Amino acid sequence: MNTISTLVVKNNNAKDFTQGFTLLESLLALSVCSLFLLLPTLAINEWQQVLQVEQFFNSVEKNILFTQQMAVVQSVDTKILFSEEKQLIEFVTQEEKNGQLEIPEAIMGRGPGKVTFKKITGNNGVLGKYEFDWPEKRQRVVFQFQLGSGKYVKKILSL
Repeated sequence: MNTISTLVVKNNNAKDFTQGFTLLESLLALSVCSLFLLLPTLAINEWQQVLQVEQFFNSVEKNILFTQQMAVVQSVDTKILFSEEKQLIEFVTQEEKNGQLEIPEAIMGRGPGKVTFKKITGNNGVLGKYEFDWPEKRQRVVFQFQLGSGKYVKKILSL
């Protein structure tokens, strides 16, 4: 009988150990799963900021082209107004603000306060450029207007 009671006691101890081990395994699996769920959410903020800046640059290009085309089509002077203090760009056609873009916080912009596209031709008489520094990517994006035409050259330089 001694051997049977010893086996029963050993079996009970083994059950307790495996139940505790299952709890530890569950906690470890739960923490690993939580980590895998947390990592992408941390990266989403960075991706969102990059997409916001890239969308801003695309909008600037489209609005420059639209503002120039409106000078030709409507036969009126159109303007790009830039406020360095507010970090804001406005596109004006026929004295109406056609578009207003806030510069994202991730970048810093500078440039001339006003660029005017002449009616009928769409040319501008100022050799101006808008520069946007993007420290996170170590880039400077430059929109350089060409003298005597409404065209611009976009350059991406490293800082």
